[in-house]
Amino acid sequence: MERVVRKLGSILYTTYLFNQYDIMSTISPVIVVGSVLAGIPDAESFFHGVIWQELHLIAFEIQNQITGIEEDKLSKPTRPLVSGRVTVQTAQRIYLALIVLSLWNSASQGVLAPSILHLISMFAYNELGFSRYWALKSFIGSMGYVCYCWGMTVIFDHGRPLSRTSLIAVVLSGLIFTTTGHAQDFRDRKGDAAIGRKTLAIILPQTFARWSLMALMFGWSAGLIYLWGPPAVVSVFFFGLAVYTSVNFVRDYSEEADRVSYWWYNIWLIVAHMLPLFTRLTESRVRIEISL
Repeated sequence: MERVVRKLGSILYTTYLFNQYDIMSTISPVIVVGSVLAGIPDAESFFHGVIWQELHLIAFEIQNQITGIEEDKLSKPTRPLVSGRVTVQTAQRIYLALIVLSLWNSASQGVLAPSILHLISMFAYNELGFSRYWALKSFIGSMGYVCYCWGMTVIFDHGRPLSRTSLIAVVLSGLIFTTTGHAQDFRDRKGDAAIGRKTLAIILPQTFARWSLMALMFGWSAGLIYLWGPPAVVSVFFFGLAVYTSVNFVRDYSEEADRVSYWWYNIWLIVAHMLPLFTRLTESRVRIEISL
């Protein structure tokens, strides 16, 4: 029994190592999106949604780490492949198994369309090497992000298709990631350079890359506040996050500081995904008034 517990613990820890960097950047924001757009899920829907996301996300991370071993040696040495915890051959077998499982699970949940789109974008990002080119990296990455938000929202909403508000919110999530997702690349400049990956954080002068990110975050913050109409205190807090995060990016160019700045960027992103809640609440009040 003790041996089984140790083995299970090892598997869970390895799973954590594969996507430990996704907890703030992907897992948490996507759960927020699903909860805001579909409402707080019951325990069963939450479980199914998280499992669905993990099947897709871990598959992506495995292949991404197979193709990025040299990068991870420099910037993420604790990952399973670099540390020798899992061999490349074993990782490949797990990757193929996860693809089959994710498609089967998606078909049973009624979310096969985002699963197939995720598979296509994952193949383009990793196997075809689109992640090496700045013009494609964020766009292809945003496709995967949209798929996570799409699938999670539908599962949390018990299979109902996306509403108009949900569709707008999910598309905007993809656009935000496309235009500001390179915030993650400042912390990985050495690793990206090691494998020849051309990111905006590398090809652009640092001053321009960072100040333009600030402008984009300010623009998105103002636009989202106008679109979703949150209360004044929420608007001030959200815009304050954009100011604090972007100032950190332009104040200190070190990769260590960029890791901290990226953490704050993800907090800003999570709050951005919460804003559609205020439109949903307004729509709910209107429906109640009409019914009365």
